[in-house]
Amino acid sequence: MVLADLGRRLSSALRNLSNATIINEQVLNEALGEICRALLEADVNVRLVKQLRENV
Repeated sequence: MVLADLGRRLSSALRNLSNATIINEQVLNEALGEICRALLEADVNVRLVKQLRENV
């Protein structure tokens, strides 16, 4: 169930990003925040999520 929920939340974040008329820093940060929250709730390592956020 966790994997299905993670996939649903990641798809939703990416869908919101692709539906944005203009992709600016705010829209990108919102999508990245949603992705990071989904990963953390799926028990992905905190350091890995932090590294992902820093690299994007």
